[in-house]
Amino acid sequence: MLDQATQNPFAALRLRRLCEKAGLSTGAFYVHWATMEQYHDDLAEHLTQDRELAYQADFASLSDLAGKCAGQDAAAAVARLAKRDLETVIGNPLWDAMELVNLTWGHTRSPDELKRAYATIDRATGQIYGSVLANHRREPRPPLDWDGIGAVIQALVDGFGLRYKIDPAVPLSSPDPAFDLYAVAVAAVLAVLTRPAGDDASTDETVQGLLNT
Repeated sequence: MLDQATQNPFAALRLRRLCEKAGLSTGAFYVHWATMEQYHDDLAEHLTQDRELAYQADFASLSDLAGKCAGQDAAAAVARLAKRDLETVIGNPLWDAMELVNLTWGHTRSPDELKRAYATIDRATGQIYGSVLANHRREPRPPLDWDGIGAVIQALVDGFGLRYKIDPAVPLSSPDPAFDLYAVAVAAVLAVLTRPAGDDASTDETVQGLLNT
């Protein structure tokens, strides 16, 4: 099944249905593409090379919220950011298609493009959360930097988002941030992977200390 999907994850797309959803005639389709295979190629390029652009508005929203959280305590600010982050990922109409590409063509025909896109997204995520925690004089624990922490948080939101798509009843979020499961997960990661001024413990030492206490 995976072999078939990596060859063409969009093979199930049908021309007539696609045109109906787009509100166009099949003739209009053929003005742009001679075959469905050419359309699939352009679609793959759009979803891989321009992936970070698809999330540009989401990150702008998160960055704006981070600025508004400057006066809040760290826990409340992280909870607000995490809640918005999960909502924007789930609400992005391209998210499902991009996840499909990640699981299929991401292994075969577009790994380099997706790696670069992930690096850009990870950096943006780390910078946004880092801007909030910097106000509280917290910095990454060695050997991590904000890019690495952004990658961890991005993996979390992708995983939580996928779970929510499958089972919307899962308690990922609630009106009260104190009971927001995703926010708790992000806050726990940041509490361990960042440190206040004067704390010289490494990430390994901190994890071992917490788990062995």
